[in-house]
Amino acid sequence: MTETSWDKECPHCGSKMKKWMANSNEFGDGLGFCTDVMLVCFNDACSMYVKGWNSLYDHYRRVGSVRYFFSPEDGDSGVLPVAHKDALRGDIVEG
Repeated sequence: MTETSWDKECPHCGSKMKKWMANSNEFGDGLGFCTDVMLVCFNDACSMYVKGWNSLYDHYRRVGSVRYFFSPEDGDSGVLPVAHKDALRGDIVEG
């Protein structure tokens, strides 16, 4: 992995993504994150995050949203569900 692989912008809003410590817990079935650190978009104005509030409620009748993640280690990307705007922020490993 190159040093520049940790310098990535969110494809949904262009904000610099932050390093985030992935949860090391497995989910009982051997599944979990395949890396210790991922990049996550914490921009509260990100279109994915903003639209996620209505989308989750409309489709699942749950209050929450999603934040975009990217794993430089294997190129995997997707969304992390959040219940409020401060969720996941405690595990940011850079300012």
